[in-house]
Amino acid sequence: MNKLKTITSVVLSALVLGACGDRPPEKKAATQVAAKVNGGEISVHQINFVLQRTPNIPAAKADAAKRQVLESLVDQELAVQAATEAKLERTPNVMQAIESARREILARAFIEQKVSKEGAKPSADEVRKFYTEHPELFSNRKIYRLEEIAFVAPQDVITAAKVQLGSGKSVADVVNGLKAKGVEVSGGVSVKAAEQLALELLPRLSQAKDGQVQFVEGQGRAAIIAVLATKSEPLDEAKAQPFIENFITNKQKSEAARAAMKELRDKAKIEYVGEFAGAQPAAAPAPAAEAPKPAASSTEAAVNKGIAGLK
Repeated sequence: MNKLKTITSVVLSALVLGACGDRPPEKKAATQVAAKVNGGEISVHQINFVLQRTPNIPAAKADAAKRQVLESLVDQELAVQAATEAKLERTPNVMQAIESARREILARAFIEQKVSKEGAKPSADEVRKFYTEHPELFSNRKIYRLEEIAFVAPQDVITAAKVQLGSGKSVADVVNGLKAKGVEVSGGVSVKAAEQLALELLPRLSQAKDGQVQFVEGQGRAAIIAVLATKSEPLDEAKAQPFIENFITNKQKSEAARAAMKELRDKAKIEYVGEFAGAQPAAAPAPAAEAPKPAASSTEAAVNKGIAGLK
């Protein structure tokens, strides 16, 4: 059911893209047509295009998935036809959205082409090195029961909260003090595996004893993280290998994408004008291509998700 919902979301989110260009002038062969909607047609290729972006559909649900995609494409076609009849493609907002989608697609295609040559399978030595350098993720992996409280506040309020925790005040007392000052706090108690935590924070938490509190701050934001309990659940190198390989491959592709964008910037003549004149450009990370993820058990799937997110 979740897969079918994802399919529907993929198709419906493509409504704007469906109007990006003119209809293909050639007539589709009868064997390629899946449905005729008024004067328009929906092809098998369109269905397959959507299905390719919804991987791991169980074989038993393949036919239902195709039908769901087709029905979503019918809805899309009807909406596109109605929008075209109303000449919505000529309105400023729609024209801007179409152009934005076009630019995003072309930029993504360029990055994907650049990184397609990267991502050679990591060597056994690279995998072993990563495994050894991150014991908190693997050999000393734990499941954490945490109380996490996040808030945004002026620096003096953040500093005061940090001092109070350092002097022995309880998390509840500090939180009550923040609320009394009108600071909005969020969070609560959760259970997370090591790989679901930020990599830069994990070494601190892995060394913390039950009951210890960590304080994290930066750019007007702060978080109070209390380690309530931990449970050891190590992962050996053999089981960790596919997830480490995915991470290293993704990292290589990410670095290749950044290098490609740096090369373009170095060759380009960029001039900032108006209110942006004289400003230093902010470094924007280049998008990284996701490597395919192997099927995994519930525990291994969590590891896979976490490692893939360590970019």
